[in-house]
Amino acid sequence: MNKLMYAFALLALFSFISCTQTQDATDTIINGHVYYLDENYQAQPVSDALVYAKEMYAQTKTESDGSYSLTITPDNEEMQLTLIASKVGYDLSEVQLLIPKGQTIQAPDISLKRQQQDTIISPIDTATVSGPAAHLTVDGSHQSHVYIQGSGLEETALINFILTDAQGIPIDDDHQVTVHFSILNGPDGGEYLYPESMESNNGRVYTILNTGSVSGVVQIQASVDVDGKIIRALPIRMSIYGGLPDEEHFSLVANRVNIAGRVHYGILDKVTAYVGDKYSNPVAPGTAVYFSSDYGIVEGSALTDELGRATLNFMSASPLPPNPLQNPFAHIYATTYSDTLGTKEIQSQTQVLLSARTAPISITPTTFTYTVENKAIAFNYTVSDIYGYPIVGESSIQVNATDGSLYGDVSVRMPDTQISGLGTTEFGFVWAPGDSLKAPQVYINVVVSTPVDGNGYQSASVVGVKTD
Repeated sequence: MNKLMYAFALLALFSFISCTQTQDATDTIINGHVYYLDENYQAQPVSDALVYAKEMYAQTKTESDGSYSLTITPDNEEMQLTLIASKVGYDLSEVQLLIPKGQTIQAPDISLKRQQQDTIISPIDTATVSGPAAHLTVDGSHQSHVYIQGSGLEETALINFILTDAQGIPIDDDHQVTVHFSILNGPDGGEYLYPESMESNNGRVYTILNTGSVSGVVQIQASVDVDGKIIRALPIRMSIYGGLPDEEHFSLVANRVNIAGRVHYGILDKVTAYVGDKYSNPVAPGTAVYFSSDYGIVEGSALTDELGRATLNFMSASPLPPNPLQNPFAHIYATTYSDTLGTKEIQSQTQVLLSARTAPISITPTTFTYTVENKAIAFNYTVSDIYGYPIVGESSIQVNATDGSLYGDVSVRMPDTQISGLGTTEFGFVWAPGDSLKAPQVYINVVVSTPVDGNGYQSASVVGVKTD
């Protein structure tokens, strides 16, 4: 081998090594073309079209011949990918393909469709001479919301703008300007715009909002400097919604945990599911939550609001728990799905006590005696339903005496609770005669009053007799 051939061989080897080193072993290179069909149905290349991988946040632009090359790093050995192509004046288009890790593949061609010209603004005629830019406005409609990064839902939004002169004519390329895009306000979750600036093409520019990991409202502004005068488009508000429901951020709560369901049928109790995504953001409004119950009746489904709340009614009705002494609870279940295919079911639950009628009040001691000495006497009493569970919240207990003084649990407003014990079913008070009590008898009365849909009225008395 002569020296010249040897040099060429070394150069070829060096070039091969350099090329192989530019692509990481885990990277996949996707090559493809973007075109549109002209009036003769001939494929024409689309240059400067934005091509981006929806799931990977990788993007590039097409060359003058419509070709592009996009490098991504797949998470798995093989994965499904959606490629989206967009350009001002064309409708979005996408293709789906299966990509292997560490290979170079050819993607199917992406065909863009030209948009119809706006009927309010005259069709662009490249021969028309315009003046300098005087107005910057949103061109057409745009998405009202997108979803947080990693949600599996739409995470990008294309926003088109148009520059016109004082006569409403889209500016020509002789008056070409650079428009800058910025986020005025946002949730600061890593959202960004791409591109951040663009030169006008027959008066048209665009940018794409890419979401971050936090939901909230984003305010986007476009501005341009025309001969020292700043022209701005009216700020655009766009909502970033949360992702899919997450099991760790899914809870169910009843408005009242204790209703007199064994006394009254038809009591309505609001039940709310709180649904968040894995970033602790509320899920997207309109997320469906399904409800069921082992006892009573519950409405079947509800949709989440802006805060991820889905609320409906549970109603006391048959069937009732068959063994209320051991288990007086109705269990309510909320179910939703944590993937877009509706296959990964997650569930949360709560329980409501279906309490029974108020039991007779038990007071100890049942009788007592007193003297002229000011000696206090302690009493214990029990207020519960007939199975020993608390009566409903907002019930009242009043203790009064015909003479002497009372201290302790003598005026009680019942909490909404399911737990029996001190302060919920067991109470106490002290009666003292004072130094000058002359009455031969004293009556102490305990009265329980409940709401209209409560457990029911009860009262009890104890009698004290003076012994000297």
